Amino acid sequence: MSTSPVAGLMSLAHRLFPHRQFYLRSRGSVQFFEFTPAFQMTVAISTLLIMLWVAYASIVVIFKEQIITAKDQRYASMQAAYEGRVSQMQLAYDELNGLLVLAEERFQNATRDLEQKHRQLTALLMQKQAMDKQVREVRRQMAHMSDYAGRRYSTASSGDGTNTLMMQLTSAEPAVRQSRIMSTINDSAIGTVAASLAPRGETGGAKSALAQNAVVKRIADLEDKLNNIQKQQVALLGELRDSAGSQIERYQRIIATTGLPVDTVISQIGVSNRNGQGGPLLPLSAEVRAAAIDGVTDEFEKQFAEIASTYGTLDALTSALSRLPLVTPVASGLYRSTSGYGYRVDPFTGRVAFHSGADMAGDYGTPILASAPGRVAAAERRGPYGLMVEIDHGRGIRTRYGHLQSILVKPGDMVQFRQKIATMGSTGRSTGPHLHYEIWFNNVVRDPTKFFDAGRNVYKG
Repeated sequence: MSTSPVAGLMSLAHRLFPHRQFYLRSRGSVQFFEFTPAFQMTVAISTLLIMLWVAYASIVVIFKEQIITAKDQRYASMQAAYEGRVSQMQLAYDELNGLLVLAEERFQNATRDLEQKHRQLTALLMQKQAMDKQVREVRRQMAHMSDYAGRRYSTASSGDGTNTLMMQLTSAEPAVRQSRIMSTINDSAIGTVAASLAPRGETGGAKSALAQNAVVKRIADLEDKLNNIQKQQVALLGELRDSAGSQIERYQRIIATTGLPVDTVISQIGVSNRNGQGGPLLPLSAEVRAAAIDGVTDEFEKQFAEIASTYGTLDALTSALSRLPLVTPVASGLYRSTSGYGYRVDPFTGRVAFHSGADMAGDYGTPILASAPGRVAAAERRGPYGLMVEIDHGRGIRTRYGHLQSILVKPGDMVQFRQKIATMGSTGRSTGPHLHYEIWFNNVVRDPTKFFDAGRNVYKG
């Protein structure tokens, strides 16, 4: 007998469902029914399926509410998960949108701040350009002093045979200060931006996570560039301030060479009278102040206030240099210095007396030139001066030209720089053809040769 599984199943099926025959006798007649194993198995399987369906239907009917409740719970859980995901996405969108709004506000403030600073720097540079142009013009005018080598007094003989020797100490040129080196800023602004954009009360972990956001990194990168621009502006102000400070020191030394008080010169002679111009100071608005990043705006304001004051002083000194009579009234090479300012032996009395000007000897008819522009206050014969011209240059400055041979201007005339106003002569209290030249400031006579030395220093640059 075969022992295979199929054979075993077939044997089990034949035992359970053997070939059966049924006989039905009714009213004397006999009917015969035969049930094959295949038919029996079909009926059995069908019956089993019907019973299983009935059982399943019964269970469904009995546990319907529980099944529906379970399905509802599952659907509710799925819906809650979906809504939670949507809520997270909405929160992420709102957070990103908030970051963008805050970033836009910060950049608008930073842009206004930079624009304001740009206007301030532009005004400052325009003022510097105007001063540089004025200095170039002054140096061009001082070119007439290129051949001037300082005081060269000849020996003045007196009646008693004594001589007067006059000397001058020349001040050294000021040393130029080295400007500060512009520092480079490479610090990242990610942490600052993350801290400023994070909601209040957030922990360090939340801020650290925010700092990893790509948008925050991009914002921080742009803001870092803005910070670098702002710090470069501050460094530029430092460079300009140092350069202006060096020029101020030099101009103060030049003005001090004239013997005039520097502070008085700045306040009286250097005050600007240009129409339509003012200081470059443009105060930042409160809104821009609130947009300060890392304190750069405050530093810029501090630096700008300092350089605005410095440029005001430099502008006053530059204007003063352009108004002072710093050139000789006789062209170099056409005269020789015969007597200086101060005490000397008088050539007529032979006694020590005060000489209120500088004597420049030359030939009769040598041109006498105005040492600065101004208005002719007097053109007349005046006692020991002989024929004399006096020019009022304004701001308390006057110059006198004495012992002239002829006068070419009249009172009230406006004369220009280096305009011919007279010719050299020997009128009045004079021993020979020469020009007696005086400079007055606030009704006090000054040493003209000190002004000549200052003009030479201006020309040398």
